[in-house]
Amino acid sequence: MKLKALLLTLLLPIGLAANYPTLADESVRLNYSLNELHPIWRDRIQSFLDKDVIPLIDLESRLKRKDGKRYLEDSLDTMDALGIALIAFDTNQAKKDGRDGYRWETYSVELTNAYPDRFIPTTNGGTNRNWFRQKDDDKYSYIYQLEKYIDSGEYAIMGELEVRHYWSNGSCKRGRGRDIDMPLNSENGHRLFSLSERTGVPFVIHLEPEDKPLEDLEQMLSAYPGAKVIIAHFTQIRNPSEETKFDPQFVRYLLSKYSNLYYDLSIGEPGRRYKCTDELDTYIWKVDDENPFGRQEDKLKPEYKDILNEFSDRFVAAFDYGGGRPPLATFLHRRVSNIRLIISDLSTQAKHNIGYRNAWKLLTGKDWD
Repeated sequence: MKLKALLLTLLLPIGLAANYPTLADESVRLNYSLNELHPIWRDRIQSFLDKDVIPLIDLESRLKRKDGKRYLEDSLDTMDALGIALIAFDTNQAKKDGRDGYRWETYSVELTNAYPDRFIPTTNGGTNRNWFRQKDDDKYSYIYQLEKYIDSGEYAIMGELEVRHYWSNGSCKRGRGRDIDMPLNSENGHRLFSLSERTGVPFVIHLEPEDKPLEDLEQMLSAYPGAKVIIAHFTQIRNPSEETKFDPQFVRYLLSKYSNLYYDLSIGEPGRRYKCTDELDTYIWKVDDENPFGRQEDKLKPEYKDILNEFSDRFVAAFDYGGGRPPLATFLHRRVSNIRLIISDLSTQAKHNIGYRNAWKLLTGKDWD
């Protein structure tokens, strides 16, 4: 065992072994460098363009190991049929196995090793109590391990980290769930932004657009202009009384001032209602003013259509797959339909930017050419 541990340590990138202890199964390593993955990804993206299909890159989904075993094989042909080039699946922590603290899960790396042309190596998501409670005092904390694995050079993006998070629709039905309120400008928030700025690796956060979290967001975007920040669920408003600032004018202000800010479009279809309140929760869709119940149409509000066209280099596609969802193939059909509906009436440039070009630049640091 000592010999094996020594060999695994020698396999770590230069400088990593001296700074970080062994925390997870270090025998599971990415079989490629990120630079080696880039041409593989490019070829798959180009294969759709050659068929006059705008490819989609999903930068925000989660796949549990048990769901992958159940659904993944049946979803590969669906990806091809729907024009899905790449998916960034983050993961929950590994099962209990006697390890102390947070248990890092390597499933995303295993997916990339098996299907390097389809999946993006993505870190574990920040959806655990270790992150919520801002543990940072030892080598077994989530934030410490996030730093360790990003420094390993094996991950292209940091999975969704929950900062301000209301109950999900599923939680509303169950009557229990996560209500997370972690200050973005906390010590661990600074470590996250600093990590992205130092390494160039983007991250996704779930941040309900309440007034105070938006103030914290501006503070952090200013303090770390090199961080690559993607906020999930553009125009998802579930508590309007606490989210008074977020409107088209404020979105324009944010995107004009902070060049390191992006949004993903993992949002509801027209007419979706938040099950905790039964209110429409996705403000990007046009409302039929003549309908007494405020029915939403399958068209964008003009002001948000203008934003998506004008700032088309700041939005990315995302599907938001996760636990408790339908089988993956079924889910992908619905979510791809929604993304293509969102971009259907945009300029050609905007369609390509949102579909894959912006994600490509975030992942590789290079413009698509």
